[in-house]
Amino acid sequence: MRTHTDLFDSQNRQNTLLVLLPPAESKIEDFFTQGFVAAVRSREIRADIVLAEVTHQHVMNKTIVSALHEHVMQPALASGYQEIWFAGISLGAFNTLYYAAEYAKYLSGIYLIAPYPGTGDILAEIAGAGGAAEWARTLSSNRKDERAWWHWIAQESAAGQWATQVYFGTGDEDRFLRGQRMLAGLLPEQNVRMISGKHSWPTWQTLWHDWLARAPLPLTVGAKN
Repeated sequence: MRTHTDLFDSQNRQNTLLVLLPPAESKIEDFFTQGFVAAVRSREIRADIVLAEVTHQHVMNKTIVSALHEHVMQPALASGYQEIWFAGISLGAFNTLYYAAEYAKYLSGIYLIAPYPGTGDILAEIAGAGGAAEWARTLSSNRKDERAWWHWIAQESAAGQWATQVYFGTGDEDRFLRGQRMLAGLLPEQNVRMISGKHSWPTWQTLWHDWLARAPLPLTVGAKN
């Protein structure tokens, strides 16, 4: 798995790590060209950043979770990070959910930007059961696909504890809005944002700035979020 690390301070590791996963057909470099890394730095958020690229091969081989754990999480834990956040866009958010469903205990929180909600047949299955909450109560043993994370987040919603915080943002013209609404409906209302926009970088940039302004991330003393 290809990764890139951007440190807040080259001499000192921070306590917080922010891991960013790009959308499909994008590279980790896009987080620089689209201003995502610069947005974090301009707010003087005291967090190191890791950009992680999930490839088509990871998807086909069903190694997304294991690759993220080996190449991102295990090194982060070994380095001593105390708070670890994942943020993903579209398919990157989908992959973030996959990881959280198995390793939520290591995550302080996740931010889902315009998440790809899964295939149409599984969304129809969930809708046909009366929604994710009811569906999760009657779920079959098949959890080899996105059913795994749908079940995890439905359970978290039912418990109402949210040990791993989940934030969500999307545009009101996003092409995956139907499934996204089902997902957003499971989350605390104050953690959900919907703005004017489509499934595109300009919308994602606005959502990123919006989240950084309210995210529970550490700031440099004297910095204004």
